[in-house]
Amino acid sequence: MQKTWMVAGSMMLLATGMGCKKGDGAADGGAGAASASASASATTATTAAAAASTGKPDPCANSKPPEFKYADVKFEWTETPALTSAPKDKAYAFVGGGKPFELPKIELWVSERNGDWSLRTNDGVIMGPSLSFKGVPKAGETINDKFGSNSGYFQVPQKGDTVRCHGESTSYNGKNARIVKITKYDGKTADGTFVTTWEETFGEKRKFWAAGTFKDAKVVVFKK
Repeated sequence: MQKTWMVAGSMMLLATGMGCKKGDGAADGGAGAASASASASATTATTAAAAASTGKPDPCANSKPPEFKYADVKFEWTETPALTSAPKDKAYAFVGGGKPFELPKIELWVSERNGDWSLRTNDGVIMGPSLSFKGVPKAGETINDKFGSNSGYFQVPQKGDTVRCHGESTSYNGKNARIVKITKYDGKTADGTFVTTWEETFGEKRKFWAAGTFKDAKVVVFKK
């Protein structure tokens, strides 16, 4: 059974801030999109009914689920991801079940006050990683952080692999490995490639990943 992830709202920015191989298939459409939509509707109805039965407010009552673009991207999770295995066309993520999905938006947030920056995949609704680093982005620079307690977070379902909206997701700080290469940076836009893998160290011990290529990503600068 195909599972879907539905989120809405904005990602949370925490105070502390993948090997992947592109398959032959492209982003799903047609019958696949219809199937995903039907599955999402069924999940929404079931979860809403469950929330109503508990007498608690439904956290997704006023939320519109996003339209995910699923993709046949093959991936073998590892603590030692390779940058060369990142997709060359777009960026994708996986948050614990079902199929990988496209990350439609990537931005670089640069804080002059804190002396750090983040590669963020926040488009306002879809889950994914925020990778934080010290210093400022530089063209030609490659950052390779081995698996460990690296700064950043991954927006994921609070539990399981299905949520209907942002209210059912959480910002998770777990052990991770990541590699980011900046090929162009002019203070306004950036090009590059990245790969990251994350592991939940307790509870369900889920594994997450994201990887891909970005071009003309918007640079958001926070002045001192």
